[in-house]
Amino acid sequence: MDIDLIRQNLAGAQLEKTEKQHKDLQEACAGFESMFMNIMIQSMRSTLPGDALFHESNSMNIYKSMYDQSLSDELAKSRTSIGLKQFLYDNLKDSV
Repeated sequence: MDIDLIRQNLAGAQLEKTEKQHKDLQEACAGFESMFMNIMIQSMRSTLPGDALFHESNSMNIYKSMYDQSLSDELAKSRTSIGLKQFLYDNLKDSV
């Protein structure tokens, strides 16, 4: 009877461990998609001509970089992202 209780506790602990691993994998995939989108946004921004109204300055470049990072993070968190995080998760979930 005590052995059954121990087995149930071990099975529950193993289930919690795999659920945490899958959640960590989902977060890692979302982080990768965010980095990919940040690079893509920065590449698109580099094709734009300079702003004649506000001259390029170091502080403006920092602001744009922070905005791009925030935008890519929010886009990667949304359900309607580009689908890279789901693709990665689907291909990596069996290895967890």
